[in-house]
Amino acid sequence: MRLFHWTRAKSVFMPELDAEHRSLYEMGENLHQGWRAGAPPEAMLPPLRALLAAAEEHFAHEERLMRAAHYPLLNWHKRQHETARNASRPLVARLEAGDRQAVRELLVFLSGWMKDHLAVADRMMAAALRAFARVSAA
Repeated sequence: MRLFHWTRAKSVFMPELDAEHRSLYEMGENLHQGWRAGAPPEAMLPPLRALLAAAEEHFAHEERLMRAAHYPLLNWHKRQHETARNASRPLVARLEAGDRQAVRELLVFLSGWMKDHLAVADRMMAAALRAFARVSAA
């Protein structure tokens, strides 16, 4: 079973954000496949760190766009990003200590979090950003 499967149904209809989301999904699925293949904890740390670094870059990108558009729900959206960070930290620490199961738990969490976050928070944000762009262009 794939935990991370990108489909057009997950699109927020902003090409650059959709590309970033798709990349995060691919990184997550690659890590999941490594876990399923039995990779040891030390082999999973680099791709996990890369996934989390890419997520941080993506969060920062979204937050810059929201600030520039004076998005009224910026703080709410940022708190959702912080939820993902806070849930990830102890699981990463467990993996660093050699707990291979922590990867599975983190991937299950991130898969569900991303699905929900994209479906609600990111779609709301993207709609507001598209509206802001239309008004700014007029």
